[in-house]
Amino acid sequence: MKIKKPLLLNLVFTAIFCLIATKSNAQFAFSVSPGIQLNGASFGYKIKKVVPFVSLQVLNGSVSSIEKGNRYDRITGTIVSYEDKVKLTGSIYMPTVGTKYFFKQSNKLKAYGIMSFTKFIISASIENSSNITSNVDLQKQLSGINIFGGLLGFGTEYFFDDNFSIGGEFGMRMIYFNQKRETSGFVYNQNTGEIITSKTTFDYTSSFKPTYARISLNYYFANPSDK
Repeated sequence: MKIKKPLLLNLVFTAIFCLIATKSNAQFAFSVSPGIQLNGASFGYKIKKVVPFVSLQVLNGSVSSIEKGNRYDRITGTIVSYEDKVKLTGSIYMPTVGTKYFFKQSNKLKAYGIMSFTKFIISASIENSSNITSNVDLQKQLSGINIFGGLLGFGTEYFFDDNFSIGGEFGMRMIYFNQKRETSGFVYNQNTGEIITSKTTFDYTSSFKPTYARISLNYYFANPSDK
């Protein structure tokens, strides 16, 4: 699947932030969000009150099945034994770009707002011993899928020192799903006896907006200029 323009623009802006950071009083930042839900790690630069960051999450999986038995073979006209094997493997890559902004500080507590954009890139293949075209059909289905998401939240970090903090965060995730596909066929006109070719277009759209809560462990590397 192709990466859409919004993600490319965000990557450009993130690269610009990083270039600025290398020439300013900035700190490299590393954050981990543990838990049993889909979490990960992010990398960024802390430029005064702003922390632009990038992250990547990957979900891999596979499903396989084997069916054995007897069935009627129309070619030979006899009952034959058979074994059908199907294996589906897939991966979902979720690159993310975003920004965290610290808007208030009280002693060792810092409150912040956060927003990010995520693109879901799906890669999958299928092996089917009884249908050699099944993988081609699957790729056609995937080519019309477009999934992206966003995150908007706020939280607080408690700094044990200048470099390490633990944070709590709450907000809302937004996930948008769209799939488009076309099929070709024939339409028969009973009045005229005419048969014409026709294309049917399917357009599926759905969206989800679940809330979330998470804990993060954050480390801000010391700025060389501070030494």
